[in-house]
Amino acid sequence: MRIGTTVKPKGEDEYDVDLVCELKADPSDFPNPIDLLDMVEERLRANQTYDGKIERKNRCIRINYANEFHMDILPACPSPSNFDFHGEHCLKVPDCTLEDWKDSNPKGYAKWFEGKARDATVEFRKSIEALPEQQAYEDLATLPRVVQLMKRNRDVILEDLDAKDRPISIVLTTLAAHYYNGSPSVIDALEYIVFNIRLHTVGTQRIKVLNPTNKEEDFSERWANDAKLYDTFVGWVDNLASSLEALRKTQGLPEIAAQLKVMFGENVTNFVVEDHLKRLTDLRKTGSVATTASGIIVLTETPKSNPIPYNTFHGNE
Repeated sequence: MRIGTTVKPKGEDEYDVDLVCELKADPSDFPNPIDLLDMVEERLRANQTYDGKIERKNRCIRINYANEFHMDILPACPSPSNFDFHGEHCLKVPDCTLEDWKDSNPKGYAKWFEGKARDATVEFRKSIEALPEQQAYEDLATLPRVVQLMKRNRDVILEDLDAKDRPISIVLTTLAAHYYNGSPSVIDALEYIVFNIRLHTVGTQRIKVLNPTNKEEDFSERWANDAKLYDTFVGWVDNLASSLEALRKTQGLPEIAAQLKVMFGENVTNFVVEDHLKRLTDLRKTGSVATTASGIIVLTETPKSNPIPYNTFHGNE
């Protein structure tokens, strides 16, 4: 939620809210990190508010709010004398399966991703003149919007798989930020990112997705233990790349909408297309849109463009 890449879950999936509970404790005081998980679970169960909602997971304590969302509380301790380049403390988190501590750095990661998104946006804004009011910037920068589209496509294309078998969001987010070329265009940035991910999946050796702010943490470690999960990821990337290629070649709003429905689902596509047509109609009413010689719709300020008259379809007056 902090980095702005949350997407609405599809179907019966619930919102998954991750919360890190950083404790002022030395991990060396807990040779078995499960003891720390036990303490946090015991404290939560002592509160009647959470009675019947607690579920123990491998690295966290989950609080289930039926048919709404679940909150994963991850206990963590500062990693002794280990700071990242943002000055944030790297963390140690428990892993029940391994009965050992694992490395992490959520605050540092958030600052790294926000920097990737912000720097490109600032440079882009410096290079252009102010847009008309009806074309005001959205709240989110290009990179978070690209990540949202990737996550949405994953949920649509891999809907038949359990959520745990789909590529996890932190892997997609990290790869997107790593390959982001600073383009202000969402479609251009998405294509570039997917092309580079696809390029690096060619070969017999799996790619590793490490935490850029704590190289000891491998976000893609599940792939090392389950080759099918990596194959699913590679297949999904190939599918998204092919879909983007098809989208680029598609002409006409109905045909484009049909392709978008395949990629992102019918309901959300219908909403976006309706909103696009409404915005276009509003612009035509104010005489703010024109066409180029090649038929591309642009703003009237664009050189060598022809304004599009607004037609009420009421006949001649």
